[in-house]
Amino acid sequence: SIPAEWEVRKLGAICSMKSGEGITSANIDQFSKYPCYGGNGLRGFTTRFTHDGCYSLIGRQGALCGNVLGVEGSFFASEHAIVVTASVQTNARWLTFALGEMRLNQYSESSAQPGLSVSKLLSLRLACPPAKAEQEGIAAILCDMDSEIAALEGKLAKARQLKQGMMQELLTGKVRLV
Repeated sequence: SIPAEWEVRKLGAICSMKSGEGITSANIDQFSKYPCYGGNGLRGFTTRFTHDGCYSLIGRQGALCGNVLGVEGSFFASEHAIVVTASVQTNARWLTFALGEMRLNQYSESSAQPGLSVSKLLSLRLACPPAKAEQEGIAAILCDMDSEIAALEGKLAKARQLKQGMMQELLTGKVRLV
């Protein structure tokens, strides 16, 4: 159940959505200034950008259609990504988390390749805190938790590397316990 003061609204009332621009792989490299995002996340870098600010990107086609990614700064969005622009009364980071929880891939239209329709997405409903400050507070807590998880995953990776090294030393007899 949601708090009584929250409003259930259509996505079209709190944001706008538009597919990115076409780009060929020849225009994507690993050295240019601007990140280039497609339907599956970061594709590489390019010399120009289509957007500057804080946005949500939704994978529009393929196996990862419906995946949601928050992007900030100057970047190029390809035609395989839907760019979500939060309205003035909506916090973009909160919207990214909320869209991620909606499991948007369930709304893909099956054909040869799964795909999402912008008009269908804009008609979906979402429970929203009416105050932008509350949305910002929710987003801040979730961002902090993501940072903590990333730090713990880093420690876990280091512990696994240490274990792997120790196993090699012990199982080859380089280090003896006798």
